Amino acid sequence: MKTNQWFYLAAICGALSLPVPSASALIFQPTESDAAQANPREDQLYSDATRAINESRWSDAESLLDQVVDQHGRRADGALYWKAYVENKEGRSSDALKTCMGLRQSYPKSNWLKECNALEIEIHGKSGSPVQPQAEQDDDLKLLALNSLMQGGDANALPILQHILESPQQSQRLKERALFVLAQDQSKPAQDLLGQIIRGEKDPNLQVKAIRLLAVSRGNQSADLLADIYGRSSNPDVKRAVIDSYLVMGAPDKLVQVAQHESDPELARHAVSELGAMGAVSQLSSMYQTTTSKETKSAIINAFVAAGGKGADALNAIASSEQDPELRRKAIRNMGVAGGSSATPTLLAIYSKYPDEESKRAVLDALFVAGDAHDLVALARAEKDPSAKRDIVGKLAVMHNKEANDYMMEVLNK
Repeated sequence: MKTNQWFYLAAICGALSLPVPSASALIFQPTESDAAQANPREDQLYSDATRAINESRWSDAESLLDQVVDQHGRRADGALYWKAYVENKEGRSSDALKTCMGLRQSYPKSNWLKECNALEIEIHGKSGSPVQPQAEQDDDLKLLALNSLMQGGDANALPILQHILESPQQSQRLKERALFVLAQDQSKPAQDLLGQIIRGEKDPNLQVKAIRLLAVSRGNQSADLLADIYGRSSNPDVKRAVIDSYLVMGAPDKLVQVAQHESDPELARHAVSELGAMGAVSQLSSMYQTTTSKETKSAIINAFVAAGGKGADALNAIASSEQDPELRRKAIRNMGVAGGSSATPTLLAIYSKYPDEESKRAVLDALFVAGDAHDLVALARAEKDPSAKRDIVGKLAVMHNKEANDYMMEVLNK
């Protein structure tokens, strides 16, 4: 699409992870076949007209487009569409409809007919005489017509939408995009229908999409409904969609419940990860203290990385006090990612405190990830263990840092 309708369809596609039609066609971009038949005068007029449209100079644009149409060349059909677009922008909707009719009569096979159809749907919707979706064969236009009906409060809109959603003859693509239109309607009948789909009472293939749309359209108001669906479902995809929705709506307590009580380890880890993405450090820290599951603790340590600065503080505490060597080393390594230079004092203290080789290597990994050549050089100079020293030098050799390079020269000149 290349008008206001494009933005609506882009919203539909974006919400449902579908391909978005290109808006770049707003500006003429000639193809090789176009170039072979190019009329420089016509192309210049067309280019000037589209520039005027972009700058909202409607009168100038219409004058230029009329000149293109009069040449009856390869740009004439496009110019007719843009003329209708301009007329509508100027509030001359009846003229725009006549221009679209002229395009349909003069160029019955034009690629611009779909654009004019979309424009007509918009015009009729605003005038109180919306186009009926059944009259449209193209799915995009059918959805535009439906959306126009829904926005106008037309009583016929919801039954048509429900028919599309429930009909086995309709494509899954159309159903998913119709579901987006349904989610925008806050009326009780529309929300009741959406609730049935969310609970899996209609097409089960739409349930996951509906859950994600509910989180966006209703936010925290839908938290209890989603919790009920989560408890009743045995479908991992449905459960994962609910977990993702908790992140969207900002419901850390619901995620904690999943992480603590979910028997599927993968789903529990996903809930912990979403808590990290939410920055729910206090909830994660409490879980870390109360859980006895090493797997959960490990997932929490990873989640602290996504939590940013506060997560770095939590990692600092774990790295300094955790008695399990494996978990401690994991926290140490993650400090380099989450803490940056602020983690250095703790990392150096840990290097001195824990004599085991794995803990020391974890500190070196963290300093390397943090890009801390200065402290790695200092450790290399002080390290007496040949193996540990080689490990440090190996990291400095690939850092391409001036201080690291200077130390490399120092080593070579010994």
